[in-house]
Amino acid sequence: MMPTMRTATQDIHGNPTQMTFGVQMLIFANIAAYVIEYVFHYPLSRFGALRVNWWTTFSFWQLVTYQFIHQGIGHLFSNMMGLYFLGPETERTLGTNRFFALYFLSGILGGLGWSLLSPYGSCIGASGAVFGVLGAYAALYPKRELILIFMPFVPIKAWLFVLLLGAYEFMHTLAGPGGHIANAAHLGGGIAGYIYATIIGRPDILHKIKEKFRPKGNPPVSRAEIDRILDKAAQQGMHSLTSRERDLLKRAGKQ
Repeated sequence: MMPTMRTATQDIHGNPTQMTFGVQMLIFANIAAYVIEYVFHYPLSRFGALRVNWWTTFSFWQLVTYQFIHQGIGHLFSNMMGLYFLGPETERTLGTNRFFALYFLSGILGGLGWSLLSPYGSCIGASGAVFGVLGAYAALYPKRELILIFMPFVPIKAWLFVLLLGAYEFMHTLAGPGGHIANAAHLGGGIAGYIYATIIGRPDILHKIKEKFRPKGNPPVSRAEIDRILDKAAQQGMHSLTSRERDLLKRAGKQ
């Protein structure tokens, strides 16, 4: 279940929760699925919930359909509130197509994580996907302040909130399955969303990482070494130079 929250910088940055197309479609789809199952009593969970052994029946669609099925109105409301508050700004930064990819990829990887770590049962809900949006939000706006609905007037940085929430989900995942909360799905979705947004929305971070691990340039070739190689070439011919000496000459020409 997704903790409900709002941004603490709404008055400064305008209205970050102004609805976007992707968020509207996802909220509509989740509410529609809830109405179909609980109002019209069509058993979507019977074939749409993610079963722990879904791969034995090749039920690949369950990795997607489980994201639109909720256990009750509270479960649905919590997830949609998280999507409503954090989704629009994330979608505007990534673009609608990439936002959809983020949402479903997080939900799918969260479902995979849950099915690998859970020995029994089934999983439903958009929490894995919404945790992916939360992870992406923290990657895109790490210093943005959030205010939790159940802790009003206490703003917390997005990166810190995600770190604490991730630690909570990680500890409960290590403790093993129990209760009705799919902690492994939350953790997997959040990690997937953070990594996705870092790769797509924060290329500056990847550039810094590449620069850090990129091999340092070769030291400049000394003038004395070049003179020695040139003298050797003049006396014995270019064919007498070793591959290393030829390489040093090329490097000297570029200095």
